[in-house]
Amino acid sequence: MVNMESKLLDMMEKGASRRFVSKLLSFGLRNPITRRHLIEALDRATYKMSFKSLNRPDKVKEERYYMGSALLHSIERAFESKAISPMCMKALADILISKVMVEGVYIRHSFAEKHGFRPPSFVTISPTNVCNLKCKGCYAGDIYQRHTLKYEVFDRVIREIKEQFGAYFLVISGGEPFAYRDSGKTLFDILETHSDCYFMAYTNATLITKDVAKRLGELGNFTPAISVEGFEKETDDRRGEGTLKRIMEAMDNLKEAGVPFGISVTPTRYNAELLLSDEFLDFYFTKKGAIYGWYFQYMPIGRKPDFDLMVTPEQRYKMLQRIWSVVREKKIFIADFWNSGTASDGCMAAGRGGGYFYIMWDGTITPCVFVPFKDKEYGNLYKLYENGKTITDAIKSPLFTKIREWQDNYWIKQPKHKCGNLLVPCAIRDNSEEFYRIVKNTEAVPTDIGAEEYLRIIEEGKMPKYNRQYRMYTDPLWEKEYLGNQKEEEQNLFTQGN
Repeated sequence: MVNMESKLLDMMEKGASRRFVSKLLSFGLRNPITRRHLIEALDRATYKMSFKSLNRPDKVKEERYYMGSALLHSIERAFESKAISPMCMKALADILISKVMVEGVYIRHSFAEKHGFRPPSFVTISPTNVCNLKCKGCYAGDIYQRHTLKYEVFDRVIREIKEQFGAYFLVISGGEPFAYRDSGKTLFDILETHSDCYFMAYTNATLITKDVAKRLGELGNFTPAISVEGFEKETDDRRGEGTLKRIMEAMDNLKEAGVPFGISVTPTRYNAELLLSDEFLDFYFTKKGAIYGWYFQYMPIGRKPDFDLMVTPEQRYKMLQRIWSVVREKKIFIADFWNSGTASDGCMAAGRGGGYFYIMWDGTITPCVFVPFKDKEYGNLYKLYENGKTITDAIKSPLFTKIREWQDNYWIKQPKHKCGNLLVPCAIRDNSEEFYRIVKNTEAVPTDIGAEEYLRIIEEGKMPKYNRQYRMYTDPLWEKEYLGNQKEEEQNLFTQGN
């Protein structure tokens, strides 16, 4: 198997062999005899590539490996499960592993040569803000005007994302994705039309009937990340009485149809401990069969932002330690949008290489789901198309460009002994004063009243104070455990050179 690993790694590093590697992976993963050996080889190759690819501190590279390894083993559990449809198995191998991780490299390389920076690896699209629930604190309420992205625009932008970025992974958010309707088309039409893409959607799952699950199992290229708040009490309190029961039925429908699914949670200061408890993890990942989890700490944006709902600095620090313990020891793919900054190589916003950006239901384009600001000229998809532009023009806008410049200066283009603290990677949440300057310098436009309120939270000093308090926990940790060895190496090299 060592020989297989070295050959696989060698082929993955040679552009001319990528299509062959793609086919090899697809065959190997779908064959139960070779699957385990191939996963083991991929795991070792992931380890080697994690240490060869980026100029980052060694511990950052280790954590990138841990997360990659957890993802591989989560996919392996999905394959090993008897409850996975043939088409879902085929899509996982042919699209998610082979096309997304291997073949798209060709286009991304060409984009970088032409534009001077690498393109994003995926895009999140919310095609509608319509929802069948009225959850507390959600932006989709009666006071908001309902919007739905025109199907022809939805379809066109996905085609551009594939052709221009080489990105074949799409995230669908909302509103409720299964509530999308335009010109007689639904989400299923998008999945079927773009069968060469793999889709993940954040959904409340209450519309996933047996028929819906069966159709998803037949298509194969879709996985739902189901929103839960905890157990019955916590979920029903926010989402309405009886919601968790409907979610449990949806999970059972998905398992019966052979569709792999995960969970999505929003930690606040009131449920942070529960959402990482053994009881919670065992219930959703062992009993119910979720294969991945996304943790999105509450952000004071959107409808009626509440700064006091944020996890405390102490809670966040404990979550940081707990998340990595679960990823390393249980090999469960759980990613925290802020605490897993070392695994994502920092902030992923503004369409940077390996990152993403966000398109809303009315065509608004923002750097991130959690950055409710748009460029004043290139911030709307409809206007771009009316002016003969494409989606590439949006990510070359002043707002996106300034955020990427900040990323470069913070860590991307820094030597590893001067790498910025990736335990606090986010511009808007962790470096709020710098983000405020970017908004003002680019004259970025708030997308809603909540965004304007967030600026006031910065101006009043609440968010900067929160940033300083959390850095009191993470800066010493970063200096000691992440940069310590790198600075020693740099000093030794300096001494030898003199």
